[in-house]
Amino acid sequence: MSPLRRTLLAAAALVALLAALAGCGVSSKDVSGEGGQGAVEGGTAKPAAETNKVPPRPAGSIRLEGVTPGSLPAKLLTAYQEQGTLVRFESGEGDESEGFAALCAGRTDIVSSQAPIAPSVYAACQENGVEPVQIEIASDAAILAIANETNVGVDCLSASDVREIFRAASPVSSWTQVGYGRSGIDTPLKVAGPEPSSGLLSSFSDLVFGDPEPSRLLLRGDYQAHREESEVLDAVAGDQAEAELAGHRDEISGSAKGLAKALKQAEKAVEVAEFQVEKGIEDERSEAEQEADAETLSEAEEKVAPLAKELEETEVSVAEDKAASKKVEARFGTLGLFRFGFYELWEERLRPMEVESTNSESKPECIFPSQATVTEATYPLAHQLLLTVNLKTMKEAEVSQFLDFVLSESQEAATAETMVPLPEEIKDTELAWLDGEVAPDVIFYPASRIAETESRANEGEAS
Repeated sequence: MSPLRRTLLAAAALVALLAALAGCGVSSKDVSGEGGQGAVEGGTAKPAAETNKVPPRPAGSIRLEGVTPGSLPAKLLTAYQEQGTLVRFESGEGDESEGFAALCAGRTDIVSSQAPIAPSVYAACQENGVEPVQIEIASDAAILAIANETNVGVDCLSASDVREIFRAASPVSSWTQVGYGRSGIDTPLKVAGPEPSSGLLSSFSDLVFGDPEPSRLLLRGDYQAHREESEVLDAVAGDQAEAELAGHRDEISGSAKGLAKALKQAEKAVEVAEFQVEKGIEDERSEAEQEADAETLSEAEEKVAPLAKELEETEVSVAEDKAASKKVEARFGTLGLFRFGFYELWEERLRPMEVESTNSESKPECIFPSQATVTEATYPLAHQLLLTVNLKTMKEAEVSQFLDFVLSESQEAATAETMVPLPEEIKDTELAWLDGEVAPDVIFYPASRIAETESRANEGEAS
Protein backbone atom coordinates (compact mmCIF):
# COMPACT_ATOMS: atom_id res chain seq x y z
CA MET A 1 0.00 0.00 0.00
CA SER A 2 1.42 3.40 -0.90
CA PRO A 3 1.96 5.98 1.89
CA LEU A 4 -0.67 8.35 3.10
CA ARG A 5 -1.10 11.25 0.68
CA ARG A 6 -1.20 14.36 2.82
CA THR A 7 -0.24 18.00 2.82
CA LEU A 8 -0.62 20.34 5.79
CA LEU A 9 -1.85 23.88 5.30
CA ALA A 10 1.06 25.98 6.49
CA ALA A 11 1.61 29.73 6.54
CA ALA A 12 3.96 31.72 8.68
CA ALA A 13 1.37 34.37 9.46
CA LEU A 14 -1.12 31.80 10.72
CA VAL A 15 1.11 29.29 12.49
CA ALA A 16 -1.11 29.07 15.56
CA LEU A 17 -4.27 28.68 13.47
CA LEU A 18 -2.80 26.17 11.04
CA ALA A 19 -1.37 24.04 13.83
CA ALA A 20 -4.96 23.28 14.73
CA LEU A 21 -5.63 22.41 11.10
CA ALA A 22 -2.76 19.97 10.68
CA GLY A 23 -3.90 17.15 8.45
CA CYS A 24 -6.78 19.20 7.02
CA GLY A 25 -4.99 20.16 3.84
CA VAL A 26 -4.46 18.35 0.58
CA SER A 27 -4.10 14.69 1.39
CA SER A 28 -5.37 11.39 0.17
CA LYS A 29 -4.60 7.73 0.36
CA ASP A 30 -4.01 5.06 -2.26
CA VAL A 31 -5.39 1.77 -0.97
CA SER A 32 -4.57 -0.04 -4.19
CA GLY A 33 -1.06 -0.80 -2.98
CA GLU A 34 0.34 -0.21 -6.46
CA GLY A 35 2.33 2.93 -5.83
CA GLY A 36 -0.13 5.38 -7.33
CA GLN A 37 -0.44 8.90 -6.01
CA GLY A 38 2.19 9.83 -3.47
CA ALA A 39 2.43 11.92 -0.33
CA VAL A 40 2.43 15.69 -0.54
CA GLU A 41 4.78 17.21 1.96
CA GLY A 42 4.00 20.54 3.57
CA GLY A 43 6.40 23.07 4.98
CA THR A 44 8.68 25.52 3.27
CA ALA A 45 8.56 24.80 -0.43
CA LYS A 46 11.74 24.85 -2.48
CA PRO A 47 11.55 26.69 -5.81
CA ALA A 48 11.01 24.28 -8.66
CA ALA A 49 13.51 26.10 -10.86
CA GLU A 50 15.07 29.51 -11.13
CA THR A 51 13.59 30.17 -14.56
CA ASN A 52 10.04 29.53 -15.70
CA LYS A 53 10.38 27.46 -18.88
CA VAL A 54 6.67 27.15 -19.70
CA PRO A 55 5.14 29.19 -22.53
CA PRO A 56 3.08 32.29 -21.66
CA ARG A 57 -0.63 31.82 -21.00
CA PRO A 58 -3.11 32.85 -23.71
CA ALA A 59 -4.68 36.14 -22.63
CA GLY A 60 -8.38 36.19 -21.70
CA SER A 61 -8.77 32.45 -21.32
CA ILE A 62 -8.47 29.76 -18.67
CA ARG A 63 -7.56 26.25 -19.74
CA LEU A 64 -8.92 23.37 -17.65
CA GLU A 65 -8.27 19.64 -17.46
CA GLY A 66 -10.15 16.91 -15.62
CA VAL A 67 -13.50 18.71 -15.32
CA THR A 68 -15.92 15.89 -16.07
CA PRO A 69 -19.57 16.61 -16.97
CA GLY A 70 -21.89 16.60 -13.96
CA SER A 71 -19.05 16.89 -11.44
CA LEU A 72 -18.93 19.53 -8.71
CA PRO A 73 -16.18 21.52 -10.50
CA ALA A 74 -18.24 21.41 -13.71
CA LYS A 75 -21.30 22.80 -11.92
CA LEU A 76 -19.26 25.55 -10.27
CA LEU A 77 -17.75 26.43 -13.65
CA THR A 78 -21.24 26.69 -15.17
CA ALA A 79 -22.39 28.90 -12.29
CA TYR A 80 -19.42 31.21 -12.80
CA GLN A 81 -20.11 31.54 -16.52
CA GLU A 82 -23.79 32.19 -15.93
CA GLN A 83 -23.06 35.16 -13.71
CA GLY A 84 -21.33 36.83 -16.66
CA THR A 85 -17.66 36.81 -17.55
CA LEU A 86 -15.49 37.73 -20.54
CA VAL A 87 -13.08 34.90 -19.79
CA ARG A 88 -13.06 32.01 -22.24
CA PHE A 89 -12.85 28.54 -20.73
CA GLU A 90 -11.24 25.71 -22.63
CA SER A 91 -11.68 22.16 -21.24
CA GLY A 92 -9.40 19.30 -22.21
CA GLU A 93 -10.39 15.65 -22.29
CA GLY A 94 -7.35 14.15 -20.58
CA ASP A 95 -7.41 12.17 -17.34
CA GLU A 96 -5.80 13.35 -14.12
CA SER A 97 -2.27 12.20 -14.95
CA GLU A 98 -2.45 13.75 -18.43
CA GLY A 99 -3.81 16.94 -16.90
CA PHE A 100 -0.93 17.19 -14.43
CA ALA A 101 1.57 16.56 -17.24
CA ALA A 102 -0.07 19.38 -19.23
CA LEU A 103 0.11 21.69 -16.21
CA CYS A 104 3.82 21.02 -15.74
CA ALA A 105 4.41 21.67 -19.44
CA GLY A 106 2.42 24.90 -19.37
CA ARG A 107 -0.31 23.60 -21.67
CA THR A 108 -3.13 24.03 -19.14
CA ASP A 109 -3.87 26.33 -16.20
CA ILE A 110 -6.01 24.32 -13.74
CA VAL A 111 -6.32 20.58 -13.19
CA SER A 112 -9.36 19.14 -11.41
CA SER A 113 -8.52 15.87 -9.65
CA GLN A 114 -9.35 13.56 -6.80
CA ALA A 115 -5.70 12.92 -5.96
CA PRO A 116 -2.63 15.07 -5.38
CA ILE A 117 -0.01 15.42 -8.08
CA ALA A 118 2.30 12.39 -8.17
CA PRO A 119 6.04 12.70 -7.45
CA SER A 120 6.98 11.45 -10.92
CA VAL A 121 4.87 14.14 -12.57
CA TYR A 122 6.03 16.76 -10.09
CA ALA A 123 9.60 16.25 -11.33
CA ALA A 124 8.56 17.72 -14.68
CA CYS A 125 6.98 20.70 -12.90
CA GLN A 126 10.21 21.26 -10.99
CA GLU A 127 12.27 21.11 -14.16
CA ASN A 128 10.05 23.68 -15.89
CA GLY A 129 9.81 26.09 -12.96
CA VAL A 130 6.13 25.31 -12.27
CA GLU A 131 5.22 25.56 -8.59
CA PRO A 132 1.95 23.66 -8.11
CA VAL A 133 -0.57 24.80 -5.50
CA GLN A 134 -3.45 22.48 -4.77
CA ILE A 135 -6.74 23.97 -3.55
CA GLU A 136 -9.30 21.66 -1.95
CA ILE A 137 -12.93 22.53 -2.71
CA ALA A 138 -14.75 19.55 -1.15
CA SER A 139 -14.28 15.92 -0.23
CA ASP A 140 -16.17 12.66 -0.36
CA ALA A 141 -15.68 9.04 0.54
CA ALA A 142 -16.85 5.52 -0.15
CA ILE A 143 -18.40 3.95 2.95
CA LEU A 144 -18.62 0.19 3.46
CA ALA A 145 -21.47 -0.65 5.82
CA ILE A 146 -23.67 -3.48 7.05
CA ALA A 147 -27.09 -3.20 8.67
CA ASN A 148 -27.08 -1.43 12.02
CA GLU A 149 -27.45 -3.53 15.17
CA THR A 150 -26.02 -6.59 13.44
CA ASN A 151 -22.78 -8.35 14.22
CA VAL A 152 -20.60 -10.18 11.71
CA GLY A 153 -17.60 -10.37 14.03
CA VAL A 154 -15.62 -7.79 12.03
CA ASP A 155 -15.27 -4.04 12.64
CA CYS A 156 -12.21 -3.18 10.54
CA LEU A 157 -11.14 -4.17 7.02
CA SER A 158 -7.66 -3.90 5.56
CA ALA A 159 -6.93 -2.52 2.11
CA SER A 160 -6.27 -6.05 0.85
CA ASP A 161 -9.56 -7.22 2.43
CA VAL A 162 -11.47 -4.55 0.51
CA ARG A 163 -9.76 -5.47 -2.73
CA GLU A 164 -10.34 -9.19 -2.25
CA ILE A 165 -14.00 -8.71 -1.34
CA PHE A 166 -14.85 -6.69 -4.44
CA ARG A 167 -12.53 -8.03 -7.16
CA ALA A 168 -13.56 -10.34 -9.98
CA ALA A 169 -13.34 -14.03 -9.06
CA SER A 170 -13.25 -13.06 -5.38
CA PRO A 171 -12.70 -16.06 -3.11
CA VAL A 172 -14.37 -14.28 -0.19
CA SER A 173 -17.75 -15.80 0.62
CA SER A 174 -17.79 -15.64 4.44
CA TRP A 175 -17.00 -13.05 7.08
CA THR A 176 -14.54 -15.54 8.59
CA GLN A 177 -12.22 -14.82 5.64
CA VAL A 178 -11.69 -11.12 6.39
CA GLY A 179 -10.83 -8.90 9.33
CA TYR A 180 -7.93 -8.91 11.76
CA GLY A 181 -7.46 -12.17 13.62
CA ARG A 182 -10.07 -13.69 11.29
CA SER A 183 -12.65 -13.44 14.05
CA GLY A 184 -15.60 -13.04 11.75
CA ILE A 185 -18.77 -15.04 12.17
CA ASP A 186 -19.35 -17.83 9.66
CA THR A 187 -21.99 -15.82 7.85
CA PRO A 188 -22.21 -15.46 4.06
CA LEU A 189 -20.62 -12.21 2.88
CA LYS A 190 -22.56 -10.61 0.06
CA VAL A 191 -21.91 -7.27 -1.65
CA ALA A 192 -24.27 -4.57 -2.93
CA GLY A 193 -23.49 -1.20 -4.45
CA PRO A 194 -24.10 1.21 -7.32
CA GLU A 195 -23.88 0.42 -11.00
CA PRO A 196 -20.42 0.60 -12.63
CA SER A 197 -21.36 3.85 -14.37
CA SER A 198 -21.79 5.71 -11.07
CA GLY A 199 -19.31 8.32 -9.89
CA LEU A 200 -19.05 6.59 -6.52
CA LEU A 201 -17.92 3.30 -8.02
CA SER A 202 -15.52 5.17 -10.29
CA SER A 203 -13.71 6.85 -7.38
CA PHE A 204 -13.86 3.65 -5.30
CA SER A 205 -12.42 1.61 -8.15
CA ASP A 206 -9.69 4.20 -8.69
CA LEU A 207 -8.66 3.95 -5.03
CA VAL A 208 -8.97 0.18 -4.70
CA PHE A 209 -8.05 -1.15 -8.15
CA GLY A 210 -6.25 1.81 -9.72
CA ASP A 211 -8.90 1.91 -12.46
CA PRO A 212 -11.24 4.95 -12.56
CA GLU A 213 -13.41 3.36 -15.29
CA PRO A 214 -14.73 0.13 -13.77
CA SER A 215 -16.73 -2.37 -15.75
CA ARG A 216 -18.92 -5.17 -14.47
CA LEU A 217 -16.09 -7.57 -15.33
CA LEU A 218 -13.84 -5.89 -12.76
CA LEU A 219 -16.21 -6.85 -9.92
CA ARG A 220 -17.14 -10.13 -8.26
CA GLY A 221 -19.72 -12.18 -10.10
CA ASP A 222 -22.44 -11.88 -7.43
CA TYR A 223 -22.05 -8.12 -7.00
CA GLN A 224 -25.57 -6.69 -6.59
CA ALA A 225 -25.63 -3.54 -8.74
CA HIS A 226 -28.41 -0.99 -8.12
CA ARG A 227 -29.36 2.19 -9.92
CA GLU A 228 -30.34 4.11 -6.77
CA GLU A 229 -28.54 4.27 -3.43
CA SER A 230 -31.88 3.77 -1.69
CA GLU A 231 -32.00 0.35 -3.37
CA VAL A 232 -28.54 -0.45 -1.99
CA LEU A 233 -29.81 0.59 1.45
CA ASP A 234 -32.74 -1.81 1.12
CA ALA A 235 -30.40 -4.60 0.02
CA VAL A 236 -28.30 -4.06 3.15
CA ALA A 237 -30.74 -2.94 5.85
CA GLY A 238 -34.15 -3.61 4.35
CA ASP A 239 -37.35 -1.81 5.18
CA GLN A 240 -37.86 -0.77 8.81
CA ALA A 241 -41.42 -2.12 8.85
CA GLU A 242 -40.11 -5.41 7.53
CA ALA A 243 -37.48 -5.55 10.28
CA GLU A 244 -40.16 -4.87 12.89
CA LEU A 245 -42.29 -7.68 11.49
CA ALA A 246 -39.37 -10.08 11.65
CA GLY A 247 -38.67 -8.97 15.19
CA HIS A 248 -42.21 -9.93 16.29
CA ARG A 249 -42.11 -13.33 14.63
CA ASP A 250 -41.91 -15.37 17.85
CA GLU A 251 -44.52 -13.22 19.59
CA ILE A 252 -47.04 -13.50 16.76
CA SER A 253 -46.33 -17.19 16.33
CA GLY A 254 -47.03 -17.70 20.04
CA SER A 255 -50.30 -15.77 19.74
CA ALA A 256 -51.36 -17.97 16.83
CA LYS A 257 -50.71 -21.10 18.85
CA GLY A 258 -52.72 -19.72 21.77
CA LEU A 259 -55.64 -18.79 19.53
CA ALA A 260 -55.61 -22.21 17.84
CA LYS A 261 -55.80 -23.86 21.25
CA ALA A 262 -58.63 -21.54 22.37
CA LEU A 263 -60.55 -22.21 19.14
CA LYS A 264 -60.18 -25.93 19.59
CA GLN A 265 -61.53 -25.67 23.15
CA ALA A 266 -64.46 -23.52 21.93
CA GLU A 267 -65.31 -26.01 19.22
CA LYS A 268 -65.15 -28.81 21.80
CA ALA A 269 -67.51 -26.84 24.03
CA VAL A 270 -69.95 -26.60 21.09
CA GLU A 271 -69.80 -30.38 20.62
CA VAL A 272 -70.51 -30.94 24.33
CA ALA A 273 -73.40 -28.43 24.26
CA GLU A 274 -74.89 -30.07 21.16
CA PHE A 275 -74.72 -33.45 22.87
CA GLN A 276 -76.51 -32.05 25.94
CA VAL A 277 -79.28 -30.59 23.76
CA GLU A 278 -79.79 -33.93 22.01
CA LYS A 279 -79.59 -35.78 25.31
CA GLY A 280 -82.17 -33.49 26.87
CA ILE A 281 -84.61 -34.17 24.03
CA GLU A 282 -83.99 -37.91 24.24
CA ASP A 283 -84.41 -37.94 28.02
CA GLU A 284 -87.50 -35.74 27.79
CA ARG A 285 -86.11 -33.26 30.23
CA SER A 286 -88.25 -30.41 31.40
CA GLU A 287 -88.81 -27.46 29.11
CA ALA A 288 -86.75 -25.23 31.40
CA GLU A 289 -83.82 -27.66 31.32
CA GLN A 290 -83.93 -27.94 27.53
CA GLU A 291 -84.02 -24.15 27.19
CA ALA A 292 -80.93 -23.94 29.43
CA ASP A 293 -79.15 -26.54 27.25
CA ALA A 294 -80.02 -24.55 24.12
CA GLU A 295 -78.75 -21.33 25.67
CA THR A 296 -75.45 -23.02 26.61
CA LEU A 297 -75.08 -24.19 23.00
CA SER A 298 -75.79 -20.72 21.65
CA GLU A 299 -73.19 -19.16 23.93
CA ALA A 300 -70.60 -21.76 22.91
CA GLU A 301 -71.28 -21.17 19.20
CA GLU A 302 -70.94 -17.39 19.61
CA LYS A 303 -67.36 -17.81 20.87
CA VAL A 304 -66.21 -19.87 17.87
CA ALA A 305 -66.65 -17.35 15.06
CA PRO A 306 -64.62 -14.46 16.60
CA LEU A 307 -61.85 -16.85 17.60
CA ALA A 308 -61.76 -18.34 14.09
CA LYS A 309 -61.57 -14.87 12.52
CA GLU A 310 -58.84 -13.72 14.91
CA LEU A 311 -56.84 -16.88 14.26
CA GLU A 312 -57.16 -16.41 10.50
CA GLU A 313 -55.84 -12.83 10.75
CA THR A 314 -53.05 -13.92 13.05
CA GLU A 315 -52.01 -16.70 10.69
CA VAL A 316 -51.74 -14.11 7.90
CA SER A 317 -49.45 -12.09 10.18
CA VAL A 318 -47.44 -15.22 10.94
CA ALA A 319 -46.97 -15.80 7.19
CA GLU A 320 -45.91 -12.18 6.70
CA ASP A 321 -43.51 -12.42 9.63
CA LYS A 322 -41.97 -15.60 8.24
CA ALA A 323 -41.50 -13.98 4.84
CA ALA A 324 -39.97 -10.88 6.46
CA SER A 325 -37.68 -13.05 8.57
CA LYS A 326 -36.46 -14.91 5.49
CA LYS A 327 -35.65 -11.62 3.78
CA VAL A 328 -33.83 -10.34 6.87
CA GLU A 329 -31.86 -13.58 7.10
CA ALA A 330 -31.04 -13.44 3.40
CA ARG A 331 -29.71 -9.89 3.77
CA PHE A 332 -27.72 -10.58 6.93
CA GLY A 333 -24.03 -10.08 6.25
CA THR A 334 -24.54 -7.98 3.11
CA LEU A 335 -21.87 -5.28 2.77
CA GLY A 336 -23.04 -2.14 0.99
CA LEU A 337 -21.06 0.58 -0.78
CA PHE A 338 -22.37 4.11 -0.11
CA ARG A 339 -21.37 7.74 -0.52
CA PHE A 340 -20.46 9.40 2.76
CA GLY A 341 -23.26 11.96 2.44
CA PHE A 342 -25.87 9.24 1.92
CA TYR A 343 -24.49 7.26 4.86
CA GLU A 344 -24.86 10.34 7.09
CA LEU A 345 -28.52 10.62 6.12
CA TRP A 346 -29.19 7.00 7.07
CA GLU A 347 -26.57 6.30 9.74
CA GLU A 348 -29.23 5.05 12.17
CA ARG A 349 -29.78 2.12 9.80
CA LEU A 350 -26.16 1.46 8.85
CA ARG A 351 -23.05 0.27 10.67
CA PRO A 352 -19.90 1.40 8.84
CA MET A 353 -16.68 -0.57 8.69
CA GLU A 354 -13.45 1.05 9.73
CA VAL A 355 -10.67 0.74 7.16
CA GLU A 356 -7.06 0.09 8.08
CA SER A 357 -4.74 2.86 6.86
CA THR A 358 -1.36 1.12 6.96
CA ASN A 359 -2.41 -2.36 5.82
CA SER A 360 -0.34 -3.77 8.67
CA GLU A 361 -1.38 -6.94 10.46
CA SER A 362 1.10 -6.26 13.30
CA LYS A 363 0.21 -2.60 13.88
CA PRO A 364 -3.19 -1.91 12.35
CA GLU A 365 -4.53 1.63 12.42
CA CYS A 366 -8.26 1.43 11.82
CA ILE A 367 -9.88 4.69 10.70
CA PHE A 368 -13.58 5.41 11.26
CA PRO A 369 -15.31 7.46 8.53
CA SER A 370 -16.23 10.91 9.85
CA GLN A 371 -16.39 14.51 8.66
CA ALA A 372 -12.85 15.06 9.95
CA THR A 373 -11.23 11.89 8.56
CA VAL A 374 -12.92 12.37 5.18
CA THR A 375 -11.92 16.05 4.90
CA GLU A 376 -8.34 15.24 5.87
CA ALA A 377 -8.37 12.12 3.66
CA THR A 378 -6.95 10.07 6.53
CA TYR A 379 -9.87 7.69 6.00
CA PRO A 380 -8.41 5.41 3.28
CA LEU A 381 -11.48 5.43 1.02
CA ALA A 382 -11.78 9.22 1.05
CA HIS A 383 -10.95 11.44 -1.86
CA GLN A 384 -10.68 15.18 -2.14
CA LEU A 385 -11.77 17.41 -4.97
CA LEU A 386 -8.66 19.41 -5.78
CA LEU A 387 -7.87 22.21 -8.19
CA THR A 388 -4.15 22.38 -8.98
CA VAL A 389 -2.70 25.57 -10.41
CA ASN A 390 0.75 27.03 -10.99
CA LEU A 391 1.61 29.60 -8.29
CA LYS A 392 2.42 32.22 -10.92
CA THR A 393 -0.84 31.56 -12.78
CA MET A 394 -2.86 31.67 -9.56
CA LYS A 395 -1.75 35.28 -9.01
CA GLU A 396 -3.21 36.43 -12.34
CA ALA A 397 -6.48 38.32 -11.88
CA GLU A 398 -8.77 36.23 -14.13
CA VAL A 399 -7.60 32.93 -12.60
CA SER A 400 -7.64 34.28 -9.05
CA GLN A 401 -11.17 35.66 -9.48
CA PHE A 402 -12.43 32.32 -10.83
CA LEU A 403 -10.86 30.35 -7.97
CA ASP A 404 -12.21 32.86 -5.45
CA PHE A 405 -15.74 32.28 -6.79
CA VAL A 406 -15.30 28.50 -6.72
CA LEU A 407 -14.12 28.53 -3.10
CA SER A 408 -16.81 30.97 -2.00
CA GLU A 409 -19.57 28.82 -3.50
CA SER A 410 -18.01 25.43 -2.78
CA GLN A 411 -19.63 24.74 0.60
CA GLU A 412 -23.20 25.29 -0.58
CA ALA A 413 -22.54 23.39 -3.82
CA ALA A 414 -20.95 20.45 -1.99
CA THR A 415 -23.87 20.25 0.44
CA ALA A 416 -26.32 20.22 -2.46
CA GLU A 417 -24.40 17.29 -3.96
CA THR A 418 -24.39 15.46 -0.57
CA MET A 419 -20.62 15.77 -0.45
CA VAL A 420 -18.51 16.91 2.49
CA PRO A 421 -18.12 20.71 2.39
CA LEU A 422 -14.89 22.41 3.39
CA PRO A 423 -14.54 23.38 7.04
CA GLU A 424 -14.74 27.16 7.39
CA GLU A 425 -11.13 27.52 8.51
CA ILE A 426 -9.75 25.67 5.48
CA LYS A 427 -11.86 27.71 3.09
CA ASP A 428 -10.76 30.95 4.76
CA THR A 429 -7.09 29.92 4.59
CA GLU A 430 -7.33 29.08 0.88
CA LEU A 431 -9.13 32.35 0.17
CA ALA A 432 -6.29 34.11 2.02
CA TRP A 433 -3.88 32.47 -0.43
CA LEU A 434 -5.80 34.02 -3.34
CA ASP A 435 -6.01 37.43 -1.66
CA GLY A 436 -2.28 37.46 -1.05
CA GLU A 437 -2.74 37.68 2.71
CA VAL A 438 -0.96 34.36 3.28
CA ALA A 439 1.76 32.68 1.23
CA PRO A 440 0.24 29.59 -0.45
CA ASP A 441 1.52 26.14 0.43
CA VAL A 442 3.41 25.15 -2.70
CA ILE A 443 3.64 21.40 -3.22
CA PHE A 444 7.14 20.04 -2.77
CA TYR A 445 8.54 16.52 -3.10
CA PRO A 446 12.16 15.89 -2.11
CA ALA A 447 14.43 14.29 -4.70
CA SER A 448 14.51 11.07 -2.68
CA ARG A 449 10.75 10.71 -2.93
CA ILE A 450 10.77 11.30 -6.68
CA ALA A 451 13.54 8.73 -7.16
CA GLU A 452 11.66 6.21 -5.00
CA THR A 453 8.50 6.58 -7.07
CA GLU A 454 10.35 6.32 -10.37
CA SER A 455 12.16 3.21 -9.12
CA ARG A 456 8.86 1.52 -8.24
CA ALA A 457 7.46 2.45 -11.65
CA ASN A 458 10.51 0.97 -13.42
CA GLU A 459 10.20 -2.22 -11.37
CA GLY A 460 6.54 -2.48 -12.37
CA GLU A 461 7.38 -2.11 -16.06
CA ALA A 462 10.16 -4.69 -15.80
CA SER A 463 7.81 -7.22 -14.21
